[in-house]
Amino acid sequence: MGYDQADIIKSAFNSDKFQFRIGEMAAMTGVSTRQLRYWESKGIVSTIERAGEQDARVYKFSTFVRVSSIKALLDEGYTLKAAVAKTDERVAMWSLIHNFVPHLINGIAEIDGKQMLDMGMLDATTHLYAYRNDAGQVLYHQVKEEA
Repeated sequence: MGYDQADIIKSAFNSDKFQFRIGEMAAMTGVSTRQLRYWESKGIVSTIERAGEQDARVYKFSTFVRVSSIKALLDEGYTLKAAVAKTDERVAMWSLIHNFVPHLINGIAEIDGKQMLDMGMLDATTHLYAYRNDAGQVLYHQVKEEA
């Protein structure tokens, strides 16, 4: 059975499978378990609801991103209220990108000896690819499809 590159790429962006216990979250973010519980009591973060399981707190990857952002902003001198508001803005942007990118990339192709991302059809006759040159710039390559 073959594999579909697009499905593999999309699954790499599926962060729902990443879950962390409160101790792991604290270690990864530098936010104490006590602070995480406080933020949870204020509705700033939430745990995964787990029916029939232990009461151990488990967080989604999106909560890790949220906690990391709030912590970084607090370290920069923001108040908790301001850090949460700024994080809400960041999360909205991150969600848009996170939900869009996996559908943008259809696979990987080698063209002229370069690995390129297959971005799909630009229009009815033109296939679009993207790659980075040696200077790190993103460049696009168009290929006209034969009719």
